[in-house]
Amino acid sequence: MQREDKFFKVLVLVILIILLFISYKVFGAVDSKSSFYEYRGVKVNLAQVHKIEPRVSYYATLSSDSYEQINKQYSTKLDMNEIQNIKNFLTMAPQSDFYNIEISAYMMFDDEKIELYHSQQYIKLSKEYSVNEYLLETLQAYGIDDFQYKNLLKIKDKKYKSRDKFIDDVILYAKLRRGAWSEKEIPRLGLSKKGDKFMQALPEDLEEKLLQEKDIKAIVVGLTRAYSEYLGI
Repeated sequence: MQREDKFFKVLVLVILIILLFISYKVFGAVDSKSSFYEYRGVKVNLAQVHKIEPRVSYYATLSSDSYEQINKQYSTKLDMNEIQNIKNFLTMAPQSDFYNIEISAYMMFDDEKIELYHSQQYIKLSKEYSVNEYLLETLQAYGIDDFQYKNLLKIKDKKYKSRDKFIDDVILYAKLRRGAWSEKEIPRLGLSKKGDKFMQALPEDLEEKLLQEKDIKAIVVGLTRAYSEYLGI
């Protein structure tokens, strides 16, 4: 009888050990699986991460921006308020004289970055010319006299779509000598101080890609999905 009791106790102990081993394997595997975040082939061990933060980085230059804001890159936390803010300036962009828009959403796992969304680059070039304060002040600094200055005021703020026509009229009214300097600098100055700064940061051969309503919707959807990805962790 004692031998049977001893055998039974040993059997129970073995069964408990087996059950504990199986439980460890099952729950350990679940815990191991849940401690990893994987996105498009990139895997992060969440157990080793102290801080997770969704962020958005973008260029969003509009002609209504201040001079200091032209070509500035922004980086901030991604949330629904920021997505609405981005949607607002995207809606204003088509009415802007020029713009440069490119948006990237990503998550930071401590110092590791995983990009969740990246828009195309949308460009509207500055190409409307006028005799503006920037042009007048620059030409005065180069030494035009009062007669030349007053003559230019006759066409001040007139809008030109044609680069060549604008150059011709400025040379005509200001009695300037035509040459390499006037061909290059007059249209640059005619873009205004902000327009000139905007264009100088872009490659000369860059082509326009105008922002459409469908593009605005696609960007908002892309950012919303990126934020949902963060909420799902």
